[in-house]
Amino acid sequence: MAVTYVSAVDRKEQLISATISVLQKSGTQGVTSRAIAAEASAPLASIHYTFGSLDDLVLAAFERLIEEVNAWVADGLDVKAGYGPCIIGIMERVAGLLEDERYGVLLHDLNPTGDRRVEILEEKYYRLARDLIDLIADAVGHEPAIPRPQLARMTMAAIDGVVLQFAANNDIKTARSDLAQFGLVLADAAERQL
Repeated sequence: MAVTYVSAVDRKEQLISATISVLQKSGTQGVTSRAIAAEASAPLASIHYTFGSLDDLVLAAFERLIEEVNAWVADGLDVKAGYGPCIIGIMERVAGLLEDERYGVLLHDLNPTGDRRVEILEEKYYRLARDLIDLIADAVGHEPAIPRPQLARMTMAAIDGVVLQFAANNDIKTARSDLAQFGLVLADAAERQL
């Protein structure tokens, strides 16, 4: 039997692609060294030889997906158009990725087991935001410029994003600043006259 030589660079790419494929098929719970090696048609030891550990390989796969998302989102943006058009363009492109199977792996990692408790908690937080916005609307006697359900979702999206970043980096100063800025942006949008 002839042994086929695979360069370190090619092996690295092969293993990253295989890991992404396994993630798409089986989610994070299906990611094992054996599953990746089988998907890559590579020796089991090549994972540890090339990456040091399974965790390092999975991290490299997620980094690759994030790099692809970044390139796709930034591609073709007319940065000279300014902040507004670019931010709108970025949001539109991200929205397009939500149903893309290749990048769904990144979203699934936020709730890898599909735990219904996560969904219930998010629904509860949304309901609290919606109830508060309803109280404000009743008190001021007019509707916000953004429909109430959407304003509640946007408020929670801002909070969720900052909390997720804080959980990753534990930077309280940045989290507080970001929440304050989101508050100003959402307040302006809600008060804007139509």
